[in-house]
Amino acid sequence: MSFRTRLPGLLLALWAPLAAAQTPPPAASARATPPATSGGMPAAADATRAKLPQGWYVTESAPQHFEAGVDDSAPCEGTRSAFLRSRTQATDSFGTFMQAFSAQDFRGKRLRFSAAVRHLDVKGWAGLWMRVEGADPKQPLAFDNMQSRALVGTHGCKRYDVVLDVPQEATTIMAGLIMSGTGQAWLGGVRFETVDASVKSTDLLATPQPLPSGPQGLEEAPRPQGGANAPLGRVGTAWFDTQRVQTETPLVKGKDASWKGEFGDELFEHGIEVNGTYERRDLAVKVRAGGAATLIEGTWGGERLYIRLASDSLAIRWGSDDQRFQRDLSAATPKGCNAYLQTTGRFERQGLEVCGVALATRPPLTQLVAAFLSGGVRAGASRRPLPLPRQPVRSAQPYDSSGRDVPSSQLQ
Repeated sequence: MSFRTRLPGLLLALWAPLAAAQTPPPAASARATPPATSGGMPAAADATRAKLPQGWYVTESAPQHFEAGVDDSAPCEGTRSAFLRSRTQATDSFGTFMQAFSAQDFRGKRLRFSAAVRHLDVKGWAGLWMRVEGADPKQPLAFDNMQSRALVGTHGCKRYDVVLDVPQEATTIMAGLIMSGTGQAWLGGVRFETVDASVKSTDLLATPQPLPSGPQGLEEAPRPQGGANAPLGRVGTAWFDTQRVQTETPLVKGKDASWKGEFGDELFEHGIEVNGTYERRDLAVKVRAGGAATLIEGTWGGERLYIRLASDSLAIRWGSDDQRFQRDLSAATPKGCNAYLQTTGRFERQGLEVCGVALATRPPLTQLVAAFLSGGVRAGASRRPLPLPRQPVRSAQPYDSSGRDVPSSQLQ
């Protein structure tokens, strides 16, 4: 199965409301030349559309969950900005402030959509997105929604971009700001401009290339051999591919961004968050990658969890268990693996191998978390998985020599 047929869950979720949405205003759907460079948001066409800039409109997964408008206060660039904000506290819906235009003037070119964005109390995630469509709207030609570099929480003005190639068979380009969950985001200084091949494409549908080590200096993972289900990464004895995580409590890919286990476990990926139940313990973590190290932080089984993976060191803390490793350059390791050696604690000199895309700057989040929990955290922890709940068993013998089947504490 090719990557093009395994679209991210949100990509498919996004298409349905777009297809079902009302036809956008003529400025958005007619073959008017889209703005090549725009320092701010377009002006409103008339008083009836004063709330929204010309050519832009809102579509959402649930009616009345989001709203958009124009804000003259504290724009990032220019004199005003457009905003998208949630109107409810529902965390399972998303909305997008978007426009659509003809692809004719951009065919055969690389197009960059960029904007200055600031966001406030985003619980879920937000990001710019762009989609290139051909004859079949259900099979996009190119797509990116920044989900792998999602905007969360609160942050001031910063410029972001999405870069896609527009094939000759392209018919329509859609672009905008998306938000999943709750919060508010502003964008301004919107630009659509063609760029040359020196500007890297962010297309999620493109054939994946070998991942570079990037700023954290971790080894490049070798491209998997043997098809889509070849092992991609490993932490200790726990390994994963695109459809499964193989551990003592294995997981299998479910619908959308969910993973299900044999013993009732279930994990969900939402932006940079991985939540659910693993090894019968509640899990809620955030994964931050792409910097000097990959961080996994949150709680598992009600106890604090902290994992920091860098090129030269590895730290794993879960409750009172604290493991600290240093990179062991002298160890003989398989190709594409780093060997880490624990330097303190009762497991001193114990080694742990981390391999493949688990070392990449953009690792698959759910697989990475589950592999670390089973192959890294559990390997050094004193606690085994919680036992399955059972019916209480009444003893065949009385509690004391009186012959009465009651606890001795209740005897007079």
